[in-house]
Amino acid sequence: MTYPALPPFATVLQITLQPQDPVLPLQCPQGQRAQLEVLSGRLWLTQHGRSDDWFLERGQGMTLTGAAQLYASADGREPLHLRWVLERTGEADTQPLPRQRLARLGLRG
Repeated sequence: MTYPALPPFATVLQITLQPQDPVLPLQCPQGQRAQLEVLSGRLWLTQHGRSDDWFLERGQGMTLTGAAQLYASADGREPLHLRWVLERTGEADTQPLPRQRLARLGLRG
């Protein structure tokens, strides 16, 4: 899949995790924004320094601004397929992306 609306400094990863795979660390560095979307399967996600966990399913996603350290794993018996998009932000640019921008990135808000 191509992302014509992405700025040249964006990084897009397609990640597949099997249920037996170890937990995967995902880092959103300071000054960057991460878009995470579950393409298939069920995601268990936690963030360093937070006591709550998230469980996301196909079509669900989230946006966060760094610095943040996340830990992801497949939850259940099915493989997990994720899209992880990192892009630089300005210091004052800390608001979630509007839905129109998310759609251009191929993500849902």
